[in-house]
Amino acid sequence: MVDTTVRSDFGQCEPGLVSIIIPTYKRPDDMRKAVESALAQTYDHIEIVIVSDGPDPAARAAVEGIDPRVHYAELPTNRGPAAARNEGVALSCGEWLTFLDDDDLILPGKIEKQLALADRNSPQTMISCRAIYRAQGKDNIHPERPIGPSEDVADYILLRPSLTQRPGVLPLQSLLLHRSLLKKVPFTTHADHEDWAWLLEAWHLAGARVKFAWEPLVVYNIVVDSISRSRRTNWKDSLEWAQQYRRWIGDRAFASFLSTKVALKAKRSQDKGALQQIGRLVMASRPGWLELAFLAGIWLLPGQVLHHLWKKSLESSHQAGQTAS
Repeated sequence: MVDTTVRSDFGQCEPGLVSIIIPTYKRPDDMRKAVESALAQTYDHIEIVIVSDGPDPAARAAVEGIDPRVHYAELPTNRGPAAARNEGVALSCGEWLTFLDDDDLILPGKIEKQLALADRNSPQTMISCRAIYRAQGKDNIHPERPIGPSEDVADYILLRPSLTQRPGVLPLQSLLLHRSLLKKVPFTTHADHEDWAWLLEAWHLAGARVKFAWEPLVVYNIVVDSISRSRRTNWKDSLEWAQQYRRWIGDRAFASFLSTKVALKAKRSQDKGALQQIGRLVMASRPGWLELAFLAGIWLLPGQVLHHLWKKSLESSHQAGQTAS
C-alpha cells in the first residue's frame, strides 16, 4: 500500500482528509450533538478534533468511544476559542479544515458539497455556504446574497443594506479552508469579534477570497435572551477592535459598525458619555443616511424596543424547511 501522507510545517497532512475542529467549553451535551452531526457526513474521509478550552471530564466522557475518527484534547487552562481552534489545527491531519462550535450543527452534505467546489491549486479560496439561523423556534436562512466579485469583505459583513436587513454573513462554521491558509493566518484572541478579525486578516494578509455553495448546510443556534451581559455591554472592546482593524474597514462600513454594534452596546451599558463619543466618531467617518438613522434610533428608542428590533433583524425572507431539524 502506498503511503499518501505528506509532511507540512503543521505536522502530517493527508490529502483529501477533512478535519472538523470543534472547540468546546462546559457544554458536553451540546458538544455531543455537534459531534454526531459531523459523523453523519456523506463524505466519510474525515476526522473530528475536539479541543476543550480547559480540563473538562464531562466533555471527555461525552465522546469517549463514540467513533475512532474522533480525537479529544484539552488545553491546560481556559484560554479562549482562538487558542482552542489553533490547538485543533496543530493536532489535525487534514488537507482541508472546517470548524464547528459546540452548540451548532452541520448538515450531512456539507463537506461533500463544499469539496466539489474546492481546488488545492487555489488554496486561498474559502468555500462558504448559507446557514440556518435558529432562534426561538424559528429558522431563517442567511446570507440573503453572496459576496460580490469585487466586494470588500468588510463592506459585506458590516454594511447594512436597509433598516431591516442584516449585512452579509460569513460565519467560521460555514467555511471549508485549505490548511495552508491557517498556516499563514492563525487565529488571534480578542474580547469580541474574533471571527471577523480572522476574516479581515485572511483577506488582506493571505489574499483569501470566498466562493459559495449556495444552500444552507450549517445550523447556527442563537439563544437571544441568554447572551452574557459582558458581551452585550462591552462597547469599549468593540470600539477598540474596530480601531485596530480600521485600515481594512472603509468609512461607511466603519460608521455602520459604530452606529449599530458599538452604539447598541453603549446604550445597554448606560454610559452617558459613550453615545456622544461614538456619535462624534460616526460623523467623522462620512456616514450615509442609514448609519445616521441607526444612530438616532439607538439614541432615542427605549432599550426594550431596541432588543425587540434586534431579534426581528434575525429574520430573513428565506425560511428553512424541515431538513434543518
